[in-house]
Amino acid sequence: MKSIWKCLAPAAALALVATATAAGAETLTIGVIAPLTGGGAPWGMAAAVGTRLAAEEANAQGGLDVGGEKVDVKIIAYDDKYMASEAVSAYNRLVKQDGVNYIVLVTSAATMALRQNIEDDEVLALTASYTKKALDETTHHMFRLYSTPSDYVPSLVSWLKDNIKERRVVVVNPNDETGWDQTELSERVFLDNGFDALGHELFERSQVDFQPMLTKIIAMNPEIIEMGGTSPATAGLIVRQARELGYEGLFTKMGGAGPRDIVEAAGKEASEGIINMLYADPANAGYQKLAQAYTASEGHPPNEIIVSFYDGAKVLLAAIEMAGTVDDTAAVAAAFSEVLPMPSVQGDELSLGGKAMYGVDAQVMTVNYIGEIRDGEPVVTGKTH
Repeated sequence: MKSIWKCLAPAAALALVATATAAGAETLTIGVIAPLTGGGAPWGMAAAVGTRLAAEEANAQGGLDVGGEKVDVKIIAYDDKYMASEAVSAYNRLVKQDGVNYIVLVTSAATMALRQNIEDDEVLALTASYTKKALDETTHHMFRLYSTPSDYVPSLVSWLKDNIKERRVVVVNPNDETGWDQTELSERVFLDNGFDALGHELFERSQVDFQPMLTKIIAMNPEIIEMGGTSPATAGLIVRQARELGYEGLFTKMGGAGPRDIVEAAGKEASEGIINMLYADPANAGYQKLAQAYTASEGHPPNEIIVSFYDGAKVLLAAIEMAGTVDDTAAVAAAFSEVLPMPSVQGDELSLGGKAMYGVDAQVMTVNYIGEIRDGEPVVTGKTH
C-alpha cells in the first residue's frame, strides 16, 4: 500500500483504511483529531495509525466481544492542523455527522478547546495533552494517555544531575498551553536539582527562523538548551540554526519525543549527543513489531509516541468489552479501573493514576525512557520512574 499520508487528503485518509467490517456486524467508530500535516504530523500520524492498528487487531479476532455480540471497530481521523478552531470543526463533524462517542485527541490546544464539549456531550476522550488543566475533579469523560512531564521530569533531571557535568540551562518552548506548563515545570525542577536556570524563550508553532531568539540565548552563555514540548521537526531546525550560530553545548528535550525527526531536520552531526525523553525503546521487540506494521502501511518509520496511542486504544477497547456496552460511555469510563493495570506493548505495566495531582484517577501511568542520539539513532540509557 502506498502511504495514505502522501496520497490522500489528510482529513479523509484514515477513514478509508479502517472500514472493512463483517457483513451485518455492529460497528464502533472511534474518531481521531490530530495534526496530520505540518510540524506536528509525526505525532498526529502516530495517533491515527496507532489507533487504527489496535482496531485492526480487534477486527482480525472477529471484532470486540461486547455483551455477547461481535462489534467491528472503525477509525476516522481528521486533520486539525494543530489549530483549536480546526479541532472544534473536526469534533462537530465526528459527533454530529459521524455519530462518534469515542475520540482520541493529540494536542493541548484541541483538548482545552473541546474539554467542556466532551463532558456536556458525554463523549469519552483519550488525550495526549500535556497541560495540567486538561484534568481536574470535574473530569468524568476524559483520560490522559500517558504519564506527563510532571510525572517523569523530576527523575529525568535527577538522572541528568548524576550523568552530565553541564549546569547552565535555558528552556525553549512553544508559546501555548503545552509550552507554558512545561517551561514552569522544567525551570523549577532544574533549580531544585542545583542547575542554574538562566531563563526561557517562547516561540510560535509556525515559526521557522530562530536566529534572533538563538542569538539572545547564546549571549546568556548556556551549557544546555532544553527544548521541552517543541515538535520534533521544529526542534531539529532549532538545533541546526544554533549550531550554525556557533553553539557547541548540549541539547535536551524532555517532551514530545521524535529523535529521528530531529536528526532529519538538523543533520546527524548537529544532533549528536542530544538527550531525549523517549516513549519507546527502539530495541524492544514489542515496539519493533508495532513500528514494522506502521512502516508497512505508511512507507516510513513512525514517531515512537505511537506506543502510547496503540496502548491507549487497547485500554479503551478492553474497557468497552468489560463494560459490555458501546453506547454507555459512563460505564466504559468506569471500566478503566477494572481493566488496569495491564501490560503495555513493550511489556511495562500500564496503571491508572492521577488523583493525587488532579483530584481524579484519569491518567494512564506509563514508563518513559531516557535516550541519547548516537550516530543518528536514539539509544536508551535509562528509565524514568
